[in-house]
Amino acid sequence: MPSWPNSNETSDDDEYMSEFSGLLMEYFQTPDTVIYPNFCGLVTESDRRCILHRQRAGKFVAFEGTDTGRRFIGCATEDGVNCGVLEWVDAPWPVILQRCLTKLWDMYHEENLGRVQDKEAHEIEVEKLKKELDSLGNQYSQLVDDVSKLFDYQDGQRSHDMGLTSQAINELKEKKHQLVEQAKIEVQMEKLKLKKEQRCILQSQADIIQNTRKAMKEIQVERDLLKEEKNKLEHIIADLLKAGHGCKEKLDKIKEVVMEE
Repeated sequence: MPSWPNSNETSDDDEYMSEFSGLLMEYFQTPDTVIYPNFCGLVTESDRRCILHRQRAGKFVAFEGTDTGRRFIGCATEDGVNCGVLEWVDAPWPVILQRCLTKLWDMYHEENLGRVQDKEAHEIEVEKLKKELDSLGNQYSQLVDDVSKLFDYQDGQRSHDMGLTSQAINELKEKKHQLVEQAKIEVQMEKLKLKKEQRCILQSQADIIQNTRKAMKEIQVERDLLKEEKNKLEHIIADLLKAGHGCKEKLDKIKEVVMEE
């Protein structure tokens, strides 16, 4: 008789497949990247190839979360499934720098969310102004027609009944012209107001890009300072070991911690 797997064996297999699928999804996740001229293009130093496509790997610089600024070797394909990160060139940043990066990205997302909300509010306001402008244009056209009919009627009625002089007729035409010009000015002012709102939206988007670039420059400066402090500490430990000062075992442990960071 064939032996069927019991319920315990089936649950173990399901749990194994679930963990395996999770590892695959994590493996194929590729962070966002930024263009860095000193580390880009395909890998030429070795014949390293990606897992799925067997194509030559590429060189990238991460631009996402606590991995921002770290170089890595990854799949260079742009179509279909990306193999993800094959190898990290740079070790993980120190904990203090990771906290700084997390704080900066949180600030960026928070500000970006506020900008998006402001943009949506501006778009609603612009749409409202457009509707008001269309309504004003319709009212303007109706007003012109009504005024023209009124003056035409008055011109004909008064000329026929009262015998208006040519001077009175010219005055009526002048009043008609003034009303038409006033309506045109009001429409033009509404158009200028709409253009001003659109310029404000474009300026807000430019401010977001400028603030992001400034934040990345500050991260680079902090990174250089941390590297410089690490090098100084390594030299001091090396000098102490050479001179025989302090406990050698403690200095070796400190040196191991510095090298790990």
